Amino acid sequence: MFDIFKIFSFLKKSFSKKDVLIMSLIIGLFFLTRLINLDKFPIFSDEGIYIRWAKVAWHDASWRFISLTDGKQPLQTWGTIPFLKFFPDNALLAGRLFSVMTGFIALSGTFTLLFFLFGKTSAIIGSFLYVITPYFLFFDRISLVDSAVNAGFIWILFFTIILAKYRKLETALILGFTAGFFLLAKSSVKMFLMLGAFSPLLFLEKEWKKFLKNSVNYYFLFAISIVIAIVIYNVQRLSPFFQFVDKKNLTFVMSFDELIKTPFQYFLNNIKLTPLYIWWESGFIMPILAIFGMLYDIFWIIILNLSCLFFVTYFQKIKKYFYHFDYCRRLVF
Repeated sequence: MFDIFKIFSFLKKSFSKKDVLIMSLIIGLFFLTRLINLDKFPIFSDEGIYIRWAKVAWHDASWRFISLTDGKQPLQTWGTIPFLKFFPDNALLAGRLFSVMTGFIALSGTFTLLFFLFGKTSAIIGSFLYVITPYFLFFDRISLVDSAVNAGFIWILFFTIILAKYRKLETALILGFTAGFFLLAKSSVKMFLMLGAFSPLLFLEKEWKKFLKNSVNYYFLFAISIVIAIVIYNVQRLSPFFQFVDKKNLTFVMSFDELIKTPFQYFLNNIKLTPLYIWWESGFIMPILAIFGMLYDIFWIIILNLSCLFFVTYFQKIKKYFYHFDYCRRLVF
């Protein structure tokens, strides 16, 4: 049963005034870095195309699916129209404000996901890193759909984890509507949704029967989510240009026949370039932090294991109690 007062009570218990101040500063930094001189830097060629589609769809309802003529889903076109109404004389600003909005949705999703998985401190740090990461900064300021794709991935991942842990019908419905909404952004969102097939692995059980039972329940609910998402996605069939989406996808993704004939045609080259792209697009920030974080974790794992070993070897008189070391080691990991 929904109770908004429980939500307020939870927020009040979880966040102090200091936390609210820090989060407000992060939000302020987000809008400062996204909005300042938003319409001053040079226009990217595709921006003009997408903004033009939005203007046509705004003034002519029969062309609401105009983006499908180029095999592109219509979410950005529809989402830009409200901003064009507010800024009819500055279409570039209106188009880029759509990305600012979806960027803020991604920021809120980042905070929510990290808070659920790791707690308040990680959520605040992760949100700050989102704001300053060049990859997100760039796409949150340019009139492309990639900002919405980022937001879609984050929220789909969050609801998928929630569904795998609690296995509730209402979560499956929310996941389905969320996935369906973001499927209207770009075809690559399908990949993020299908990653949910591996979510039960996050909650492995020692009792395999219990794990199997939970997995069956999860996949049943996950199937409901997929059906809802597909129904929403198929609203594009109202347009005769829907066929061009699959043709456009073949420009970027191998077809099934190509995969069977040459399964490793692009794999080796992509696997070599992927680390380089991650390094570039993170602005050299995240990999460095990840390396330091990994070294920090390794340091403490070694220290704790040595401490356990010292305890059982120095204080234990009877060797049969050496199993305490194994217990301690398992506890550390």
